[in-house]
Amino acid sequence: MLDLIREAVKVLPATEERDAGEATVFAVEGNDFVRIVGDGATVRSDDGWQEIDADGDPVGIEDAVAHAWELAAPRALLEAGGR
Repeated sequence: MLDLIREAVKVLPATEERDAGEATVFAVEGNDFVRIVGDGATVRSDDGWQEIDADGDPVGIEDAVAHAWELAAPRALLEAGGR
């Protein structure tokens, strides 16, 4: 899961990966949009945080990560072209 998410994140501007104790967190401009703990991952969603299925379709996972990034990215970054 972590490798798939890293691949999805590397094409998104202004992102960073950091170790947050037991979690790996991906953020854009300081705003978290993906959290990975163990084998589970959650993404920012329209309704808060949503778990993503590790066995799910890779394209669906990439789309969930991209949407989470869009929700967390500052307006100026989105207006500059985003992804």
